[in-house]
Amino acid sequence: MSGWINYSGIVTSQKMSENKMGDRGSKSVIHDTKQSCIIVKEQRVDGSCNAGKSALLKCTLVDFKRSYQIKIPSNPIILTRNFSTLVGELASLEQSSLPPKLDPSYVTGFTDGEGSFILTIIKDNKYKLGWRVACRFVISLHKKDLVLLNSLKNFFNTGSVFLMGKGAAQYRVESLTGLSIIINHFDRYPLNTKKQADYMLFKLAYNLIINKSHLTEKGLSELVSLKAVMNNGLKDELKIAYPNITPVLRPEIPLSLNIDPLWLAGFTDAEGCFSVVVFKSKTSKIGEAVKLSFIITQSVRDEFLIKSLIEYLGCGYTSLDGRGAIDFKVSDFSSLKNIIIPFYDKYYIHGNKSLDFKDFSRVVTLMENKKHLTKQGLDEIKKIRNAMNTNR
Repeated sequence: MSGWINYSGIVTSQKMSENKMGDRGSKSVIHDTKQSCIIVKEQRVDGSCNAGKSALLKCTLVDFKRSYQIKIPSNPIILTRNFSTLVGELASLEQSSLPPKLDPSYVTGFTDGEGSFILTIIKDNKYKLGWRVACRFVISLHKKDLVLLNSLKNFFNTGSVFLMGKGAAQYRVESLTGLSIIINHFDRYPLNTKKQADYMLFKLAYNLIINKSHLTEKGLSELVSLKAVMNNGLKDELKIAYPNITPVLRPEIPLSLNIDPLWLAGFTDAEGCFSVVVFKSKTSKIGEAVKLSFIITQSVRDEFLIKSLIEYLGCGYTSLDGRGAIDFKVSDFSSLKNIIIPFYDKYYIHGNKSLDFKDFSRVVTLMENKKHLTKQGLDEIKKIRNAMNTNR
């Protein structure tokens, strides 16, 4: 196949020794003297990629890894009444700047990376059966992406945007009327990742609720069976209340190479990373060199999809990180200049990450003109790098 992706990924900047340098610009390494180091994927809540002065993010979502100290996965995000400290009260936020109009395929791609389809079953004695049931569609980002969240709200014409604690913001749809709009979209523009299985289970749960089946013992048991294979499964109180529940089978999602460039733009906006690394080099006359990389990281369960990007874009390679993740990487300068940059110039990224993509493009132009081989040019690249990501 042919085509490209629209990516305005975050730029990660690091200083490292040449003989210790790796390609991974989308991971934070948390060092522990008593344990082996833990590599954590930095999710969109702080801009996707961060390299910087601290190994710990102020607000990081962790995905598909085990043994993490913080478990707040972007897929799923588990919502309870006290899941976040609100800034004041939850309030809908209206942006003064005009949000960009989003393409349906972009929205699906971004949801493949950042969206969560959530079924909650919470103990509540106010209800006849003793359980409160709800479905929610949620996208949580850093507050720097309020404009993008409002763009999503305008696109669907339903839901609310809230400012959360710790620098986070959230687009949320929970009314049955609003969820019908969400379901109609994803029926018309299906997800490409294995998250499609969660969506299909979510839709079954929604239909049970809309038909009021959740108000019966039989219907509630069916919902528990669905939740058992969604997101993080059942909490202990549900396991105790329903010890003999039989989980449903998760839907098998067929492999597909049907990649739309605008889908890939949205997916990259969610999961991609542009990395700028300055490292010490014995072969450089000025003692330092620059390495650029474009990276998309995803759970290994989507290995087929990630590997298909090689054929789709006509460049790059993949690698497994040994912790349940797969990276698609483009590191050769020619491919970055002739394929990746033109693609994202054509298929825009709409989030805060677009600012880092522009800076990454500036670095590519400087390197094309050999400026990185001079101290003055390298200092300019460092200046650009130091103003990106969490330093912006």
